[in-house]
Amino acid sequence: MGLEDDILPDTNIERERTTAGKFALGVGIGVIIFLTLAFVTPYWLEGDPRFYGTEFEKLGLWVHCFRSYPDYNDVEHKQYYAGCRWIFNPFTAGYDKIRTYLVPPFFVAVQFFFTLCFIGLLLAIALVLMYLLCIEDYYRVKVLRWTGFTLITSAFCGSIALLIFGIKADGEDFMPDAEHNYLSWSFGLAFVGVFFEFVSAVLFIVEARIIQRKEIAKDIKDQELNMRSI
Repeated sequence: MGLEDDILPDTNIERERTTAGKFALGVGIGVIIFLTLAFVTPYWLEGDPRFYGTEFEKLGLWVHCFRSYPDYNDVEHKQYYAGCRWIFNPFTAGYDKIRTYLVPPFFVAVQFFFTLCFIGLLLAIALVLMYLLCIEDYYRVKVLRWTGFTLITSAFCGSIALLIFGIKADGEDFMPDAEHNYLSWSFGLAFVGVFFEFVSAVLFIVEARIIQRKEIAKDIKDQELNMRSI
């Protein structure tokens, strides 16, 4: 198979970015917004506000909000927690002692995998900025491929986090008043973000393939011009 066999019929060697590349960047911007909001907002699980007297209000990956959550280590039943707190809050007395109830092993796994997902997204952003601002032409295809594979890895980690949370978070052994709790919009944003992260990854890999073919076409054109000038 010669170099000519790897050229698309409609390859435009003068065009800097193809439709796939533009869509990859556009979808990627949406992914950044969705996953960032999901990472920082406390609405992964929410208690139905129509029911009064419930202990649980809402939670995110790093924040828990309660209406009146009892301290299970208080034998006199006088210590209750209300309002929103960072799960590693060092200032509220006794809060660190109930962390094992608030953050069971499955939730730690969710935090771990979704944090990997978010870190992968940040790495992909850095690679895209390199590609747009300062990368040499020789490395363009490699950087696009690295971006695609980084996004796929990130989306895979995010999928694991969503699967674990979706199965376990609404169970009776996690937050109180489980019958009134439901997966909320932060979880929905994470789901949409991870889905489109896969889409963006595929588009970046397609763009890398197109750029590679354009470079082959340009090399062949240069060879033909050199042959004519001899």
